[in-house]
Amino acid sequence: MLIKTVAGFAFVFLAIQFVRPKLSSSPTAAELQAPVAVKQVLKQSCYACHSNERRLSWFDEIVPAYWVVARDIKKARLHLNFSELGTRSAAEQRAALFEAVNFMQQGEMPLKDYSRLHPDALVTQKEIGVLEDYLHPNAAIRSVQAVKAADEQYYRWTKSVDKAASVWPSPNGIAFLPGYKDWKLIGSTVRFDANTLRVILGNDVAVKAIADHNINPWPDGTAFAKVGWLQEPDEQGLIQAGAFLKVGFMVKDKAKFAATAGWGWAEWVGAELKPYGDGSGFAAECVSCHTPLRKSDYVFTMPIHFNGPGSISKTPNEFNVRATLSGDIPANPLRWSVITCGANPQEKTMSTLFGNDMAVLYARTHSDGHYPAGSMLSLVTWHRQEDNHWFGAQMPAETRSLEVVAVSVFENGPLSYAYEDYEGSPLKAITATESRKNQRIAYILSQRAAVMP
Repeated sequence: MLIKTVAGFAFVFLAIQFVRPKLSSSPTAAELQAPVAVKQVLKQSCYACHSNERRLSWFDEIVPAYWVVARDIKKARLHLNFSELGTRSAAEQRAALFEAVNFMQQGEMPLKDYSRLHPDALVTQKEIGVLEDYLHPNAAIRSVQAVKAADEQYYRWTKSVDKAASVWPSPNGIAFLPGYKDWKLIGSTVRFDANTLRVILGNDVAVKAIADHNINPWPDGTAFAKVGWLQEPDEQGLIQAGAFLKVGFMVKDKAKFAATAGWGWAEWVGAELKPYGDGSGFAAECVSCHTPLRKSDYVFTMPIHFNGPGSISKTPNEFNVRATLSGDIPANPLRWSVITCGANPQEKTMSTLFGNDMAVLYARTHSDGHYPAGSMLSLVTWHRQEDNHWFGAQMPAETRSLEVVAVSVFENGPLSYAYEDYEGSPLKAITATESRKNQRIAYILSQRAAVMP
């Protein structure tokens, strides 16, 4: 009886060896354009799954293991195929490689189950360093055409910002959220992988969740807006927010968006706010990109707390503790809305200009900088630190300075401007000279609002 059973299993085992889904091996269409050292790392660790080459170990050829391997390789090729990546633009090739590096850094690639049986696919920190060196940031270039295009976009926007626009919903049915521009800053990044500046804004539910230390998981109703602009260097080499690129939303609803990790994703591109995606399934791309952050509820941003570092002693690893504002300051600009943002490459700092409601409304509808009485503006400048969640991004570190300009008028006289300067971490009041006061007031008032359609 035992012999018959063993024989039966052997027959079935041999029979299923002929049930083999086709796994093709085709010539390279157009390989990634990169130095030899970069290609060597990719060929060793990635090509077995992410190329047209059929490179299976002997034990991969045995069914049922073959079924699993074939399925995973087909899926991997659809997501990223180095044998065909060269057919895409240089920017797209670069973006794909940045994503690959981030998956390696987060330990998501190669897959753990795969690397246990294929240890040669493991990527060392030295090899990741080879890829990072290749992707080292390029300085943003001041282009006359780009500046002109950004200027035209800005002036069109200031004439229409107070008018309701009709925006098509995302292909997955998520409606555009026009109130995002008045949400509060919870984070920002200087992205050298795409030469962009970005701010991450949170709605009232997100702000309350931060105050309550209730961000892992984030509660239903939470919504984030990630707003991106091209970096635009000025004549001094300082980086300003240039042309508006896109705004993307993450909306938390565990039941409604159960198929996409509890989050609804949507994105609108360009000042015309064209919905991104060819069909409702595009959100699978978003889930795939955010999967390495599953332990932080799929959210890349470590928020800056609104109430100072003393308020986050219980859960410091969930917040960007270094960037939290602290010290004897007159008001917390994080409770105001964003006017614009920028960066200083020489001093390795990044900044955000905030305003109270009156200042923000004026900045978004006027280009003259003649703010009315009652306006208050605050420019916060942070040192920068690497964003460990995304190679290619830098986020705020300790505060370098906080400057406040208040506009007032006395008995119908001319406008007057009060200036306060705080420096360091924690922030301390600094007595500025009259010359510096006038210079900084003029600079802050001259900053035009970043386009947020």
